[in-house]
Amino acid sequence: MTLQKKLQINIVMSNYNQRSGSYSGNYDYIFLDNLASSSYANLFRSDLKNLKIKTPNNTECRVLYIPAYGTQGAAILARVPVGQISQTTKLLLDVYDTGTTFSSTLTTGSDVLMFDANSDTFSSFFMNYSGLSIINDSTDNGRFLRARFAPNLEGTSPTGLITNVASGSSLSNGRVTVVRFKRITGNVTVNDNATYHGTTTGSVMMQSDFNLTIDRQDLKSTILTLAGNQKSYCMFNGAKTLVMASSFDAYNQGSDDDGNYKQYHLHGRVGTGSSNASDYLEGFDRNNPTKFYQNDYAEVEISPEWYATASLEDYNYVDLKWLLIFPSPLFSANGIPQITVTKREKTGIRLYKGSHEYTKAYKGSMLMWDANDDDLADTGLHIPDKIINKNWNWVF
Repeated sequence: MTLQKKLQINIVMSNYNQRSGSYSGNYDYIFLDNLASSSYANLFRSDLKNLKIKTPNNTECRVLYIPAYGTQGAAILARVPVGQISQTTKLLLDVYDTGTTFSSTLTTGSDVLMFDANSDTFSSFFMNYSGLSIINDSTDNGRFLRARFAPNLEGTSPTGLITNVASGSSLSNGRVTVVRFKRITGNVTVNDNATYHGTTTGSVMMQSDFNLTIDRQDLKSTILTLAGNQKSYCMFNGAKTLVMASSFDAYNQGSDDDGNYKQYHLHGRVGTGSSNASDYLEGFDRNNPTKFYQNDYAEVEISPEWYATASLEDYNYVDLKWLLIFPSPLFSANGIPQITVTKREKTGIRLYKGSHEYTKAYKGSMLMWDANDDDLADTGLHIPDKIINKNWNWVF
């Protein structure tokens, strides 16, 4: 196991807002899905399992390695202490030789919920209904979960895919939902805060191809209902990864005859990734006057609707590889971030006089300071007073 390179992940969040609501968690979770597209990708394994992520104070971040699938690249979910996150978050990236394989250190089932069709039983993660089936997958020799539109006029079962494990996390914690599809097309609704027989406010994506309805209008669009924004084409078609973020930031609370309520700033986002390089829709609703009596997020719902082909002979369906749900208040509450990988910034003391940087300082033949110390190890520098008092400038 050989350390090849020390790099840095830079995460710049636009419209940055520290959440006004209380957040009791010690960690935030950041989904990094564009590392393999960086200029240093030739140093990375295709599954990214030769990468370790640390905070600037060298605390290792627990990570979950997400496998590549078809044209969808590998990704990493990193758990970061909240004190290390700001508008310009910097994480250290250690790159080891490509023969090295690290295993995930972040466990799922608590804050982080994940369904993987290759290995998990869908009945323990989703409500059962007649449209579900597991199918062998030739792409990765694994499996995928097919969720077909299955109308149920009696209302005795869901008509689309809906989780049964995601309710109960605090609204103030924010929610990010990442779904990787083998196939998504046509008319699909995705709601990250849904209830069976009803709905609650969250980020809702409605993808419509009216050629696949009885009206057969020549119109395709994807809509984020939170803001009413839309794009006049299908943003998700074929093998795609959908990333949804939903944020509730309380600005007021009170009580009335119906109970305790809160009023929120709402922020929603849907996109093909989590960085600003992805195709996305985003919306804000400041000072929403609606009184919310619920305190927790509900379930995640993916509902294929209407037909799969223009002949209107087969109901629509989605093929699901995996679904990931995690709280990320800072990631959810802010504009979509810019994420880049660069060389690691050198930090430490630099010795200047005027504009000239003294890269080395000696006392006699003893090296006291080496400004080009790449690994930033302690060189044992102790500047005597006679140097400090000569009007030098100290730069960090």
